[in-house]
Order: sequence, then C-alpha cells, then structure tokens
Amino acid sequence: MLNISNNSIDSKIEQEKFKSFGQLKDYKPSKLFKRSFIISIVFGLILIFIPWTQNIRSKGYVTALKPEQRPQAINSLIDGKIEIWYVNEGNYVNKGDTILFISEIKDDYFDPQLLERQGSQINSKEQSLSAYNSKVAALDNQIMALIKTKNLKTKQARNYITQGILKIKSDSIDYQAAITNENIAQKQLERAEELYKKGLKSLTDLEIKKLKLQETSAKLISAENKLLE
Repeated sequence: MLNISNNSIDSKIEQEKFKSFGQLKDYKPSKLFKRSFIISIVFGLILIFIPWTQNIRSKGYVTALKPEQRPQAINSLIDGKIEIWYVNEGNYVNKGDTILFISEIKDDYFDPQLLERQGSQINSKEQSLSAYNSKVAALDNQIMALIKTKNLKTKQARNYITQGILKIKSDSIDYQAAITNENIAQKQLERAEELYKKGLKSLTDLEIKKLKLQETSAKLISAENKLLE
C-alpha cells in the first residue's frame, strides 16, 4: 500500500495475507526495463538534434552543378578530350581567360602550322562571303531594273489598250456613218428609178445613183472589216 498519509495502517492490516500489498511494497523495476527506458530517452534526444529534410515529389530533369560531371556540347576544329574545367557555371570570365583544357586524341592534328592553315581557310571563307554578298547586291540591282521595266511595260500595255478602245470607237462611228450613207444612196437610187420611169430623170442620172450606191456599199464593207480587226 502507498503511504501517502501520516497515519500509517501497516500495523493494523496483516499485509502477508494479501498478495497485492506485497507486490506494491516490494516492487523493483527490472534491469531490462531500465535499459529500455534509458535507450528510449537517449534515442529521443538524438532525434531532436539530428537535422531532417522534407521530401517533395515533382517532375523534371536532374543535372550536375559542375560542368565536368555532365555532357557538354563544344564546337571545336580539333577532336579531343576535355581534361580540366577551370570555371563553373555562373562564374564571370574575361577575355583571354582559360576555360578548359582539351587534350588531342589523334596524331594527325599534331601540326605546328595548324592554326595558320585554319586562319587561311577562314580568310578564304570570308572572301567567298564577300563575293556572295557582291553577287547578291548585283542580283538586287537586276531585280530593281526588272521591276522598273515591268512597270514601264505595264504602262505601255495600258496605253495600247486605251488606244485600241479609242480605235474601236472611231471605227464603230465610221461603220455607222457608212451604213447611213448606204441607206441614203439606196433611197436616192429608188427615187431616181421612179423619176426615170416617169421620164423625169435621164439614164445617166440613174447610172450615177447606182454607182453612188456601189461606192457606199464598198465603204460600208471596208468600215466593217476595220471594226472587226
């Protein structure tokens, strides 16, 4: 029994008859329990001071910070192998700084005059580029000349069209005049025939009217041909 009061009852109760009193009074924790309790406390303290990180799931690409630890695409005139990187991504560099060291892998490139030959090739390519630029400029001039010629020809063609329209109008007017003249000559011939029958016109006058009708008919045919052309 727990002694939580100043009035003890140990002398009044025969504790030997009750097994529970004996277990409570003589209880002592085992060594395994002590060890487990101490280990739990120590493990808890260790977890408190150990740094921890949170995990976040996402989709993306993983890349290395150092350039020598990831693939690099470098344009070089000579095949080789990158041995050393002297700069990292994000570093500031100046003109003339060494960025990397490339070791040659082919004996064919061990040429002391390789740079000079490469320079000559670059100069020749620059000259070719200048020649192509000159050719492009000449072609541009030709295109401008062709455009001007095209505009001039277009104006001439429009003038020809206008002249043709006016010519058609003129020929149409001549054709209508020829029709009118033929009708007049036909009527004059008819009157001359009537007067000839009555004896009021001579045969000569009648022949003159017939000739006039033939002339007007010929002019009508000519005017019609011009209009059709």
